[in-house]
Amino acid sequence: AADTAVAAAAAAGGGKQPDEGPAGPAALAALTAAWEPFAVGHKAVWWESMARPEDVASGAEEAAFRSSMREIAVESLGLLCAALPAPATAYPGLFSLEVFSHVVGMFELNNLSIAVASPVEDYFLAVDDLPEERKAAVEPVTGPLLDALDTGYCAPCEGTGFFALQSCLNSDCDPNVAPLKDDEDRDGACVLVAKRDIAAGEELTMCYVDESADLFARRVELADYGFTCQCRRCQR
Repeated sequence: AADTAVAAAAAAGGGKQPDEGPAGPAALAALTAAWEPFAVGHKAVWWESMARPEDVASGAEEAAFRSSMREIAVESLGLLCAALPAPATAYPGLFSLEVFSHVVGMFELNNLSIAVASPVEDYFLAVDDLPEERKAAVEPVTGPLLDALDTGYCAPCEGTGFFALQSCLNSDCDPNVAPLKDDEDRDGACVLVAKRDIAAGEELTMCYVDESADLFARRVELADYGFTCQCRRCQR
């Protein structure tokens, strides 16, 4: 649905649209190019694809839970449209609940835990590198901030991200690569590290869950992705 909406928005840019502005040909071309990495990601409606919490029983309780998640999506989309009125007006199809729910669902199914170096630490290191005269001028402001943060100033930023190549990998409980993203990375890339020798043409696979867990635990976690793993390790 999201991919179709982007294509439709691009197609609608011909003829009557102005050359400049949020709906002009240049903007539509940029939109199509920006969407390209995300077109490969598997997409599903967010409130349907998210894992059912352990404290939520199946049946009516689960239905109520998913309904509440849908309400959150509706509210979030409203806030997004209010924050970006020009794009929301220019591309109403992209700001529909159907597309929004699939984009968030794509992230739900494909996100990877990441950590990046603290930008706050980078800021204070940059202050330290200033010429003495400029450094003396800003330290009365930065000094109290550094004292208040104490050792927390260098804590890495942790979160989740979407990486197009990594999202294309199938799961295998005996994978040949593992994603690496830690606070030493500064280029925003996800690195796939080989776990063993890989033959030319061999499919790259990763494990979506903790591969050290037993079969039952892995299958319980993988059920959140909507499939039962049939890799060689699980069939043994």
